[in-house]
This record gives sequence, C-alpha cells and structure tokens, in this order.
Amino acid sequence: MTSPDPIITAAATDDPRIQQLIRDLDADLAARYPDEPCTGGAHISPGIRFLLAEVDGRPVGCCAVQPFPFPDNAAELKRMYVTPEARGRGIAADVLAEAERTATALGHTEIRLETAVHQPEAIALYTRAGYTLIPNYPPYQHKTLSRCYAKPLPLPEARPQDREEVTAFLMGQGLSSQDVLAPGTRYWLARDEAGPAATVGLERQGHCVLLRSVAVRSDLRGCGAARRLVQRVLAEAATQGGRTAYLFSTGAGPVWERLGFRPVPVAEAAEALSDAPQVRQYRATGTLTGEAAWRHDLITVTTGNLPPLSADHSAADAAHAAAVTGR
Repeated sequence: MTSPDPIITAAATDDPRIQQLIRDLDADLAARYPDEPCTGGAHISPGIRFLLAEVDGRPVGCCAVQPFPFPDNAAELKRMYVTPEARGRGIAADVLAEAERTATALGHTEIRLETAVHQPEAIALYTRAGYTLIPNYPPYQHKTLSRCYAKPLPLPEARPQDREEVTAFLMGQGLSSQDVLAPGTRYWLARDEAGPAATVGLERQGHCVLLRSVAVRSDLRGCGAARRLVQRVLAEAATQGGRTAYLFSTGAGPVWERLGFRPVPVAEAAEALSDAPQVRQYRATGTLTGEAAWRHDLITVTTGNLPPLSADHSAADAAHAAAVTGR
C-alpha cells in the first residue's frame, strides 16, 4: 500500500468487501473476548449505512451509522474496524470522522457507540476524537466489560464563502437559490465524502421564522433525514425565542402535516414575515397568491416530539419534501 490517504465511500450491507471485513472483526473480537460471544451483528437495523475505506484499491476498514429508534434522534456507530496491516496510519480516525459527517448529514444530533475494556486502542481513538463516557445503553446495560461513549453533532452553519456551493446544491435538487445567505437568512450545510448532502434555511422576523430550502441528497433520503433536520432547526429556533414557524409549499401538504404543520392563509404568513427575503421575492414577482402556507407553533417543539414520517410513506415523503420548500 503506497497511497497515504484512504478513499472512503458508502457501501451496501451485502457488499462482499464489507462482509469480509465484518468476519475479520468478529474473529478479532472472539480472540479478545473468548468467554463472551460476539453479538456485533445481532442489532443491525435496515436503516444502517456502511462506509468502506480502501487504500490502493484494497479494503482496509469499515464502519456503519445506524439510527436509534424514533423519537431518539441520535445515531449509533457500529462495526468499526481497521485491518491489522493498516493500523497506526490514522485510517481509523479518518473513518470515524466520515461516520460523523454521514450522521450529521442524516440529521442526527448525537452519535453513540459501544466498545469494551479489552480494546484500549479503540477507547483511546474515541477519547481523542472528543467522545465522553456515558452509562451503558441497551442492550449493553448489563455487560460489565462494555463501555459506551457519546459525542454531540452540531449542524454546520453555512458561511458566506459557502454561497456558491449551497446555490449549486439547491439548484441540483430542483430548488430556487434566490436569496441564499442574504441578510436576514441562516443556512446550514452538511457535507460527507460525496460533497454537499443536506441543507436547511431559516428567515426570521421577530418571534416568527420561515423555514425554507429543506433539501436532502437523493441517496440519503427515505430514512428520516428531512424530519430530523427540520426538527433540530425548529428546536434551535424555539430556544432562541422563536414562537411560530411558517413555510410555503404547494405540493407536499401530507409531509408537513406529519411534521406538525397546519395550513393557514397565505396572508397570515406574509404579514407575519413581511420583511423576510422569500416573502419580498414572492411579492416582487407577483407569485405570492399562488403559494400555500403552513404553520407550526414552536412552543410545542422539543428535540424529540415531532411525529415521524410513516413507514409507508417515508421514502416518498422525504424525497418530496426535499424538492418543494423554498422554490
């Protein structure tokens, strides 16, 4: 292996390279804990997303990001492994950082993990990366050898120098880039190994906020990412004194209803946010009357009480929501 940096990409659960690395991981764990059967694959959910690290085309490591069941908005790091010959080169830190970016792009507010006492190198890696020890969570709460850790995942706020990147991403998702990062707006931009992954924007006037530009890249949809992004941004708005959230959307009513919004007259939203860039744009172009407005009272918003997208509609609704706000 001559390349100094690993190439980290998303991989399917049944990818033969991932499967071989998992077998190697299980063998490693069996050697470290001969009296405790490995259960690393016993708690894998359909929503898990694997990452594969390769150097010079050779698989050298993997990990996975798995959501905790709703209403918990955290993700769990699972199946973290680097081959013995590739250790000591910083590959594990690179894989871990990419897992955190992936979890952030999926809207998760925190990442947790379980390791154990006979993996001191893993504990050192997590500690260096900013993870703190927490009480063991299920199904590890009664395992005396297990150690659980957690790290918060802030949603990166877009900077003025990110304007072109945000603009290109929104246009690629079929959304308008008008007034992106204009005065009076805030945007968040999550990235992963494939580039821009998710955006959400807010415009504010007094105690009212306008939600716009909710976009999730197509390969990340269908797992609640849009719901989590909306939820965490509205929760932050509420903690900063926001009382009412509005949005304009003509084609995704069922989505917003499941997220706690209700339809209101367009005039109500336009009056409450008369100075918001999006409202001014609609007035200037004469398109305001053709819009549909939605409202959510933020006094009810916390970090975990917005309803999930239903199982029957999750993928379609998340994809639809990603293409209808902030047109």
